[in-house]
Amino acid sequence: MNKRIFLLLFLSSIITNAYSQNEDCTCMTDLTFLDTKIRKMPAYKINKKAYNTSYSKISKEVVSINSLFDCHSLLNRLLISLNDNHSRVYSIDPGATDEVYSNPEKFNQFKKTELFNAYPQPNMDLDSLQTVLNTKAILDLEGIYKREKYMTIGVFKNEVNNNYKAIILDSQSDIWQVGEIIYTLIPYGNDYLLSIGGSISSKRLIAYTERIENGFFNFMGFQKDITQTNYSSKTPSKNTYYREELSDEIIYLKIGSFSSWYPTLSDAEKFYETLDGNLNKNNLIVDLRNNGGGGDRNSDILYKLLKEYSKKNKIYVLVNHRTISNAEQFAHKLRSLDNCKIFGSRTNGTLAYEVKNSNYTLPCGNFIAVLTSKKHSEYLEFESQGIEPDVTFSSDSDWIIQLENYMKNN
Repeated sequence: MNKRIFLLLFLSSIITNAYSQNEDCTCMTDLTFLDTKIRKMPAYKINKKAYNTSYSKISKEVVSINSLFDCHSLLNRLLISLNDNHSRVYSIDPGATDEVYSNPEKFNQFKKTELFNAYPQPNMDLDSLQTVLNTKAILDLEGIYKREKYMTIGVFKNEVNNNYKAIILDSQSDIWQVGEIIYTLIPYGNDYLLSIGGSISSKRLIAYTERIENGFFNFMGFQKDITQTNYSSKTPSKNTYYREELSDEIIYLKIGSFSSWYPTLSDAEKFYETLDGNLNKNNLIVDLRNNGGGGDRNSDILYKLLKEYSKKNKIYVLVNHRTISNAEQFAHKLRSLDNCKIFGSRTNGTLAYEVKNSNYTLPCGNFIAVLTSKKHSEYLEFESQGIEPDVTFSSDSDWIIQLENYMKNN
């Protein structure tokens, strides 16, 4: 069946769009500029050999690139060799923002833009593809996935490039069309995938770390069986910061962000103030699921409170694939405390480098490169590996209940 999918792709012709209105500005122009910036990065100094090998290969491929989508994919593929998951390339055009959606004239204008029409549309027999993908098991990465109110996609392997493509089979979106390739998914170790493609809500070209397990896209929320709940990301409250007394012995805290920017930082400071002197039970659950990170300016306040608390009490930390960056660093720091363990699933593996005023607009005006400029040596071993929990939870039942059962039995 894999051969059948490959044949469908191989025989297809891709509809592409001109890379730039300026014929003198090509993907090679952007690649050359990006290369000069990359060679100044801490990640380059550590991964110089792998990067140079990748650059040599990609610099040969780039001469045949003539579409926005393919150039975006190529530039992000180059960054894989740095083993630095903060560094990515995005389109400058933000796509369908709220302002665009709310204004019919602007929305119609957006439909005529290069970005809107950038996504490849293979001339494939989608019915035949769907028949093949319907046979895939729940644990197989290939298959049909849905996200309610948005779309249904088919994920199939591209044997030529050893990656996966996600094509839209059905769409409830005003901006996405059936037959468009929305993602290229590139494996890069430890079950991580670099997802290169479009924002589901805006169509902006983005790239991020994905992991597909048990029929779930852990980051973007697609799933094979929409009747099932992915409990790995289901928290008790939608609030960023939340406290609940689960019993006479257990306090639950949801910490949804470590952003160092206002107003989130002020919300965090107020929440942490309510905890000072009021962590009065013997067991504390700190839920870091879906925490996309931030900075020490936020997380250090909480760390000081928990460091003191852990001297006489137990801390149970929940993490998942969407525990990212500073939240991963925070989880690792907590693990070193007395009476603290980590539960859940492996984190995102994006924690060894930091972005500090190092964003670059590429010469052709289509892309912005977000590159790191600071290294955290103590976390290098976890980049693209993630923080492994002490106890792994399954995604098919509530994690708070799983944790409470663990606490009763240990």
